[in-house]
Amino acid sequence: MLETFIKRIGITEEVLKEELHKNASVTTLKKGDFVIKNNQYIKVLKIVLEGKVRVYQVNEDREILIYYLNAMETCTLSLSACFEDCKSTVHAIADEDNTVILNIPVRFVKDWNLKYKSWNRFTIKIFRESYLYLIDQYSNLAFQPLKDRLFDYLVSKANENIVKKSHQELAKELGTTREVISRLLKTLEKNKKIHLGQKQIEIV
Repeated sequence: MLETFIKRIGITEEVLKEELHKNASVTTLKKGDFVIKNNQYIKVLKIVLEGKVRVYQVNEDREILIYYLNAMETCTLSLSACFEDCKSTVHAIADEDNTVILNIPVRFVKDWNLKYKSWNRFTIKIFRESYLYLIDQYSNLAFQPLKDRLFDYLVSKANENIVKKSHQELAKELGTTREVISRLLKTLEKNKKIHLGQKQIEIV
């Protein structure tokens, strides 16, 4: 797994490869296991090697999805904490069984950014891609009606036109209530965009 990471992100410095093998560790998580907890000091940078991680905030008993992390990605908020000793402002949990995480103590991350060009490219790429994604998400929130965001989200999550998520799960993903989601789903079904089945949603 570590060798795959080294190749995928393009690490070329032999000394950095040695440091990764010496100082990094790999853990495997079950779905629902915490990767990061809100309000905890970040001592280890977590990079997803395999699986998926859900990053979110909780506000007045409502979960607000920030983004998902896939293979070879890390949380930008955690990465930024490596350059300044601070607490996490988000929760992150494994969204799939057998999610594999690379753990790097934060004391190395800042030094590697100054010493190794390939590591510096990796961190800049993470910051840039996360910035563009969050800008896009902000634009959607500001200008796109929730009904349209819900339908786009269903399309993005569909497997052979089927989405297996509860109304409550959809509400968490989109930062609203189950009642609002149920009402919007009925509207989409009335408009013949979806069909509501037993514990699943079909995209028409």
